[in-house]
Amino acid sequence: MSNVTRLPPFAKTVRVEAEIPVSQRDEFERAIIDIVAGERPRMDTLDRDLAAINTRAMAALADIEKAINDHPTSGQAKRLVRFLAGMYNGQDYPFDLSELRGLDTKLANACLDYLNYDRLGVKEVHKHLANGERDLHRWLEDYHISHSAQTSP
Repeated sequence: MSNVTRLPPFAKTVRVEAEIPVSQRDEFERAIIDIVAGERPRMDTLDRDLAAINTRAMAALADIEKAINDHPTSGQAKRLVRFLAGMYNGQDYPFDLSELRGLDTKLANACLDYLNYDRLGVKEVHKHLANGERDLHRWLEDYHISHSAQTSP
């Protein structure tokens, strides 16, 4: 006698009925075609896009860290630290996006690339920094950036 449990076979087909807004009809039909054809071009594109976002963000963060470490007395460094603080905890360290205008193009784009990655919620900024939270807290102290006294809306 065997201790193997045999499950009934799965049905070969499944009937699906869905109510969707007319505005999403074309997208729904493309998704169904992808599924039926066994292809996943949209998911493959999404995976490639996420990998590209991650690659750009890590390079951007390295540029931001380098700028802070190489030019600690510049106004750009303080703006970059405020940006990172905002990424770390936006309620405690609010960051005015218009401050990006005070950065050179490469650093402003680096901030935008990192912000694009951060919106995905994959990993918090301090976990990507070379020395983690230690550098961030040291920079906050060095630049006299403290928690905001803002009240909740």
